[in-house]
Amino acid sequence: MVVDTEELSETSLYDRIHAAMVAAAIGDAMGGPVEGWDYERIQETHGVVDRLLPYGFEPDYHNHFRTAPGSVTDDTRLRQLVAEAITAGGGRARTGALPRRGNLVWRIVQAYHRAGTELERGFLEEYALGGVYGEEKLIWGGRMTNGFLMANAPLGLICPGDPETAFALSYDVDFISDGYAKVAAAMGAAAVAAAMAPGATPEIVVEGALAAASAHRVEGPLTRSWAWYNHVFTLNERMVRTAVEVAAEVGDVFAVREAYYRRLRVSDLGSEAAQTVAVALGMLVAAGGDLRQTIIGCVNYGRDNDSYATLAGAIAGAMHGMAAVPEDWRRIVEEANPELDLAATSLRLARVVVARHRRDQRALDTVSGLV
Repeated sequence: MVVDTEELSETSLYDRIHAAMVAAAIGDAMGGPVEGWDYERIQETHGVVDRLLPYGFEPDYHNHFRTAPGSVTDDTRLRQLVAEAITAGGGRARTGALPRRGNLVWRIVQAYHRAGTELERGFLEEYALGGVYGEEKLIWGGRMTNGFLMANAPLGLICPGDPETAFALSYDVDFISDGYAKVAAAMGAAAVAAAMAPGATPEIVVEGALAAASAHRVEGPLTRSWAWYNHVFTLNERMVRTAVEVAAEVGDVFAVREAYYRRLRVSDLGSEAAQTVAVALGMLVAAGGDLRQTIIGCVNYGRDNDSYATLAGAIAGAMHGMAAVPEDWRRIVEEANPELDLAATSLRLARVVVARHRRDQRALDTVSGLV
């Protein structure tokens, strides 16, 4: 097992984690300037957004802090905090307000008190209050948003090829989501984990996410006959299957948009979690797994496109590695966000994977000696 930092940085493990983190930031930054637009407005204004645009509106707590092309939004900032909590705890991510290593809430609270600007504090305040006060202060008023789904890719990256473990880890750590939004977030982490497996395809990624959700679903003997079953228990799975079926039929990231607007709508909330995971996986399939086209498809879909693109970018990056990431996109994002050292963060996440593997191997050796 590789342990030396220099050797680890040359592995496919590190390369794919790095690509996932970079491509996720690219998707976020490309979607941000046109976030909330519908696809017709994007098309009329820009044609096809296949480049990093400047922001045409003022910075905001939950959007960009800078207006330059390539500037990331809250998706990437929160994902970085998740990654920091994971690496601080050696892969043992936790929640709760106690100051323990790997505690995501404590990491956010610390960041809130260290924040040097009003924008930083405003971004962190709701997450800090939600983590400390729990159900008394649900994020976004308890709406079924993609608040954790947009940021939890690192939980999938440390579980390569093991979507069920990634699903369970996300579900346990997620203090931001509730209801089926929490399941959607866990499916996103599962998809990233499935994408990390050697030879992963879009079909393998989708199946990994669906199988993990099915394995963790808790049902009673009469549940399936309940009239609201498909909405409450299997909404995310149904939405993903719908998106994938349309994508397989059409095979084009632009042609799916009209059908997705009709068939994937859950509410007027553009950042609705079930729609987010469905669009990200659907675009991955429509693009045939191509990283560039997957991100472009999500961005030009509109609605909460930075979050769709950040999840899809993480998945496609985990599948292909840095060779698939356009160099000009990477360079612009890195220059616009000098405080983000995604290479260093990715190396720390890779070390966590190695440490988790060692723990698993010791447990396996112990069991082997007992049976």
